[in-house]
Amino acid sequence: MSRRARLVLAFSAAALALPAAAASEPRQQVVLPGPVPYPTPVPPLVGKTALPQIYIAPALHIGSVELVKVGVGPDGRPVRVRVRQRLLVRGQGDYQLAISGPIDDVSPAPGTQSSPGLRSDQLLWAGFSPGRKVLAADAFLRARDAAPYLPLRLRLQRDGDRAVLTVTNATVVPQQVYSGKVQLPELARLLDETRRASLAGVRLKGTFANFIGEVRTLKQPVRIAAPLRVQGQLTLPGQAPVSFDRTLGDGQPLSFQVEARGQGVPKVHLQARPAPVVRELRPRGASTWAAALSRRSQPVDEVVHRLMTTRMQMVRSDQFQSFLADPDADGRARSVYEYETVAVRSHRSAAARAPQEDGGGSDALLVALAVIGSVVVAGSGLVAWAHS
Repeated sequence: MSRRARLVLAFSAAALALPAAAASEPRQQVVLPGPVPYPTPVPPLVGKTALPQIYIAPALHIGSVELVKVGVGPDGRPVRVRVRQRLLVRGQGDYQLAISGPIDDVSPAPGTQSSPGLRSDQLLWAGFSPGRKVLAADAFLRARDAAPYLPLRLRLQRDGDRAVLTVTNATVVPQQVYSGKVQLPELARLLDETRRASLAGVRLKGTFANFIGEVRTLKQPVRIAAPLRVQGQLTLPGQAPVSFDRTLGDGQPLSFQVEARGQGVPKVHLQARPAPVVRELRPRGASTWAAALSRRSQPVDEVVHRLMTTRMQMVRSDQFQSFLADPDADGRARSVYEYETVAVRSHRSAAARAPQEDGGGSDALLVALAVIGSVVVAGSGLVAWAHS
């Protein structure tokens, strides 16, 4: 037998032995990141007061859309935070909702079909939905308590005739990542499913991977950040605005700088929104991961690491879609964060009428909610209240 024939025979024998060796190793199903738990408790924001009982009729579904307006001072630090939250209630039935946070005051927002109530650190709604109902409110937050949980940090500096704005992704959090042996076809399927969810902008579904043998935890935590799309302008008096449009994260830098030249006080206006993971989930040289990994094999550890970290980024991105909580845990939430230079003064002239510790808002609604808390029928789930 020739040397070449012996090598071919030896290689074939080794290849046949691999499945048998893998089959002898223990297998276990390992839950992958997503859709929860979130890596940090906040956001959504929480207040100092314990939430009252929340009731949503089984037929109701509630989605949340939020505009988080952040007023920044001349150095870029937040001095005001206001959230306009629009809840869309679908279905017929009663509801009693409490949304927590460092809330100083609330007021009805345009388009609302009911009036919000206020307790200490709580935005309250109670009423009946005939099939579709819009609940919209402006919640004025304590900037000192809310600012640490905003997704961006801004720094605005003067250097001669230069104004320099530094924008930094503030969602970074260390996460433990595990690794191990998973068959490439299964990894390809999981990556394609993850990519489809990211591009569609939908929440991840819970799933698992079949690990063969030992599941290892990496010694060093990995820095995970929610990808953020940031668009805006830096302006100086009498000068053309300097525009920018960047993605922070998803394999790209987590900060950037913008420079404008001229005299006067610089002003910034930008919007940031959680973005999908696109770049790090794009297969190389193919339209799908199944095709890419069948054409060119990659180290299993690298593919597992990509699957884990991209799913963690998506979970972190989903977390920042709810700065104030959506009272429906299964509801679809979307948030946009708007930063703008403002004069440093009280959040509105009406702040002179400071909210009471346990009052404010709609007195009628508070009376109704107080009644709700006292007439819950134990064990029956039946609740009596006045509808708004």
